[in-house]
Amino acid sequence: MLNIKNDRIKSELCFCSIIPSNGLTAVYKEVEERTELTAAYIKAGLQQNERCIWLVPNPESAELAKDLLANSELDIENCIKTARLKIIPLQEEAAVSVKQPEVSEIYFDWKAGAPQREIIKFIHTGNWRYLRINLEVKTFGKSITGSLKELRHILAENIPEKKIRPLFMIKEEDLSPEEVFDLIEAGEKLLTRRNGKWKFLRIKQESPDKKFKTLLESSGDSILIHDMKGRVLEANHVACEIFGYTRSKMLGKHIKDLRTNIHLTEFGQQIEKLKQTGYFIFEMDSLRRDGTVIPQEINNRLIEYEGEAAVISIGRDISERKHTEEALRDSERKYRMLFEEFPGGIAQFDTEGVITLCNESFVNLVGNHEKEKISLNLLNLLEEKNPEEKNPEEKSATHLPEVPVHYDMKYISDNKKGRNERIPVAITYKPLMSENSGFAGGIVLVEDLTEVKRLEIVRLQQIESLRKLVDSIPVPAFCKDRNGIYIACNRAFETLMRMQKKEILGNSLRSFISPKFGEKYHIMDIELVKHKTTRVYETSLKFPDGSVHQVMLNKFVFSGVTEEDSVLLGIIIDITERKQAEEKMLQAKMAAEAANKAKTTFIVNMSHELRTPLNAVIGFSDLLLSETFGPLNEKQKRYTENISKSGNHLLDVINDVLDISKLELGNIELYYETVDVPGIIEEVQRVLSPLSVEKNISIETNIGQGLKTIIADRVKFKQILYNILNNAIKFSSEGGKVNIAAELREDMVEISVKDEGLGIHEVDYEKVFQPFVQIDESISRKHGGVGLGLALVKRFVELHGGKVWVKASPGKGSTFIFRIPKRPENEIQEKNATNFLQVLYNPEIEKEEERVREEIKLKVT
Repeated sequence: MLNIKNDRIKSELCFCSIIPSNGLTAVYKEVEERTELTAAYIKAGLQQNERCIWLVPNPESAELAKDLLANSELDIENCIKTARLKIIPLQEEAAVSVKQPEVSEIYFDWKAGAPQREIIKFIHTGNWRYLRINLEVKTFGKSITGSLKELRHILAENIPEKKIRPLFMIKEEDLSPEEVFDLIEAGEKLLTRRNGKWKFLRIKQESPDKKFKTLLESSGDSILIHDMKGRVLEANHVACEIFGYTRSKMLGKHIKDLRTNIHLTEFGQQIEKLKQTGYFIFEMDSLRRDGTVIPQEINNRLIEYEGEAAVISIGRDISERKHTEEALRDSERKYRMLFEEFPGGIAQFDTEGVITLCNESFVNLVGNHEKEKISLNLLNLLEEKNPEEKNPEEKSATHLPEVPVHYDMKYISDNKKGRNERIPVAITYKPLMSENSGFAGGIVLVEDLTEVKRLEIVRLQQIESLRKLVDSIPVPAFCKDRNGIYIACNRAFETLMRMQKKEILGNSLRSFISPKFGEKYHIMDIELVKHKTTRVYETSLKFPDGSVHQVMLNKFVFSGVTEEDSVLLGIIIDITERKQAEEKMLQAKMAAEAANKAKTTFIVNMSHELRTPLNAVIGFSDLLLSETFGPLNEKQKRYTENISKSGNHLLDVINDVLDISKLELGNIELYYETVDVPGIIEEVQRVLSPLSVEKNISIETNIGQGLKTIIADRVKFKQILYNILNNAIKFSSEGGKVNIAAELREDMVEISVKDEGLGIHEVDYEKVFQPFVQIDESISRKHGGVGLGLALVKRFVELHGGKVWVKASPGKGSTFIFRIPKRPENEIQEKNATNFLQVLYNPEIEKEEERVREEIKLKVT
């Protein structure tokens, strides 16, 4: 379409003046320039009452041309009505809709077509003096000069009696510099647009030098004249602009300074070649003053300049052409890479079946190279004919289909190296159509399916092996594909489902159970195959006899040849008896726990009952010892001291029993506060000093640097230290030594108490922390106690989030060590071991367990 601004057309040229009999010739760059000049030319003709024909590419451009002319003082509708103006599109409306993008050239065959007949009819209708018409000049294998002469000859031959003023339009890119000179020398009046104005290229009858310089300056190409040694003698303004020099700076420069990568030796060779041929055309990068380069096509010719031999060098900027060529080469590289990197065989061939391009895989599969005809066995597949059915005289002919063809599995013969094998292949053929929808050859893709066939055999063997495995399993078993569809099952599974195998295979679980559970387990099985995971879970199933059984389902994935071949194997195991036994064990355990709780509650109550009279015994014995009601003799005092000491010992035992019972009932809580560790150690040591002095035992303390305070339950922390140190003194020999050490271990506090007593066997390490346990009866008789001290230590340490242990050897003493967090927020959290087999219990069983627990709890209370 015409790109026209709705502005009034103004031209610097007066087209009302006398126009040469052979018409005007204009050179334009863009379609807009052609439109502007044509509009001014037609407008001037209408103002002179001349007939005018405006040829436009298509009907839409005709409407725009009419609008352009109407934007003036002329009555365009009246001009068209009175046959003074005819706007003729060279393409039909239907053709315009098909051809995209718009054809901008206005060129036609004078002897053919509806537009041509319309022009002839318009010319021969009515009486008129002059006719104006715009005509496009194209080369079509001839020079512009030749095409222009031929077009004038056609006008003179078809309309000899009429006076026509044609406006011949030539696109600048179609003109070479030589043709510009040829047209001017032939007497053509050339119009060109320079600096925004249309001007004639005039050659005045002046001296040859002025005429020559006029030609130089009128050219749109860069022109240099240099002598045979390469010194620049003349340069036009285009050359100066391109190279970035003024004319005075250009003159005298050597030509090698204006070209890249050219040396005097090479320049001399070019001069010698120029002397032999008279002209020399080549491409070279021209070097600008700022260091950038411009690719140019250089046309060198020998001339005589000021009486001496010289060279005229005409350069045309080919940057756009180079860019187009590079884009084309890049496209060809990508196209070639596509061929070479294609995993199968690919080939392109012409209408005769000759291969124009193919990759190495195609050569290996088919055995044909480029410039060879495609093999007969492949051609037969494309033609869907067998060689035996084809006449001998037709074998040399090529009949390629003009529609796409695809074969999922065909065989081609491999006769390379004396072999005669049939290779399974997938063949895809696509015909290539030319711009005019004519058949132009085709492309064939050949994919080697040998490996696919091998994998298919392996896949079938694996499926068969899997089916045999499923049949051999004595319990119900089944197999599903990655879509959750049953592909195998054994006789036990048929019995369980009360269906035959043919009714099961090919269906999913959703076909056999309620939609709610069917969809749930169907999605589960698909996810298992997708992520290749294992699932073991328990559920309830109703067996054919109507009974409900607890079963365990084991589901695991077998990886196939490919990801799509992975399958799910499921095995169903009846665990009803085991679940019943577990239920009985659970009830027994719950009953034992209830009995133990009742025992503990009894002990707590009894402890409270015993403490009341015991406190009275201790209180009155202490009162007697104070001799408030009178003095006691030695015997009375000794008996009273024994009563007080035995009562206090019994009270300590009862308190320990009460503490251990509270721990079992979970009634003991920790009350955190800031605890001075060295102070507590000193306090406990002071409390136990009478016992250590009595046995002549020395106590050494070693507290690590930086250990001051911790956050803990002060009472429990003190009792832990008291019980451990008391045991160390109790079981140490007279005159022995006990060592207390405390230090920080990251965010934990570690305290150890080492004695030089009898020691402990390694097998008894765990026993010493159990309640009511003594390692040796003889020790128990000698030292007393009921074995609750270390049990309380273990429980109190664990309440703080720590742990306690012992290191000992018989006869070498013992070391008791405990470690608790420095702050409660840093307590070590219990870590649950990860179970890779997720067990899901039936909700009904869980409800039943909870009901039993509640019943037992009610009975206990």
